[in-house]
Amino acid sequence: MDLCEELRCLQEEGVARLQAAADEDALEEARIALLGRQGRFKALRDVFRAADADTKRVAGRLLAAADEALKAAWSGRQQELRGAGAEAGAIDITLPVAGHRRGSIHPISRIAADVEEVFTSMGFAIVDGPHVEEELFNFTRLNIPDDHPARDAQDTFWLDNGRLLRTHTSAVQARLYPSCSLPLRAVVVGKVFRYEEVDATHDNTFTQVEGFVVDAGITVAHMIGTIKTMINAVLRRDDVEVRLRPSFFPFVEPGFEVDVRCTAADAGRLGRWIELLGCGMIHPEVLRQGGIDPEQHQGFAFGMGLERLAMIRHGIADIRVFNGADLRALHQFGA
Repeated sequence: MDLCEELRCLQEEGVARLQAAADEDALEEARIALLGRQGRFKALRDVFRAADADTKRVAGRLLAAADEALKAAWSGRQQELRGAGAEAGAIDITLPVAGHRRGSIHPISRIAADVEEVFTSMGFAIVDGPHVEEELFNFTRLNIPDDHPARDAQDTFWLDNGRLLRTHTSAVQARLYPSCSLPLRAVVVGKVFRYEEVDATHDNTFTQVEGFVVDAGITVAHMIGTIKTMINAVLRRDDVEVRLRPSFFPFVEPGFEVDVRCTAADAGRLGRWIELLGCGMIHPEVLRQGGIDPEQHQGFAFGMGLERLAMIRHGIADIRVFNGADLRALHQFGA
């Protein structure tokens, strides 16, 4: 194929390729291949310069025509693609302004942050543990025997691999004791899971805060003072009435349940007293399981459901509000 025929092919094929480019990237790739420093047009122009005078007289017009046609095709296609892009991204200024809905922090997240802030101010460390727990930490090291009803399928979500969804944040105690240095003040905030019938004050998934202190000379008085300080701070009142009732928990001795008196305004269907948390002096066996000598160190621990604390603070009568799908019940907590 002589030079003139190659120039005609270049013009025909090049224009077709440029006009068929699907986007600006493909168009640029075609331009470089055809008109770039190492492109086909440059190669034919070098051949033209080395040709004899007779060939140049004929091929000169074809070279100029190919150059003009290729550049025109590239420019035209570039304008088409840019115009289509601008049209696709155009903004219709006649449309009404989209409304902005103000979000809000979930009440449980808000009260959890308040609880952590209170305990941090008292020198507690914030720790955490896994939701999928081992039987060793959730039961055995907390002095819960093999025949304890809490291990039954009626109370615990067991997994096929022998693990379980933790039933309390007390499991973090068992994980922390072997590696901790004394004295110890720590608090855990996290989800726990129990196979319970859901009603106004019970749910199968809720948020629990676990606090525990281990040191020499710790007494029940330290525990009561810590709990009352936390409740007063979170409820933002200094007149909160609490009462302790003797109770049994395998991992504390003695054990208590703590009730909070509701005011007439926030009682609702909850009654005048609502059970808020369980607590007690850490059982000596739990300390031994963690490698701590109970003759030298004592401690207290308590576990509390944040949903119930939020119910008292905000006057909410049904715990199902927190895990429900009705956003109207949560928007009221927006700033």
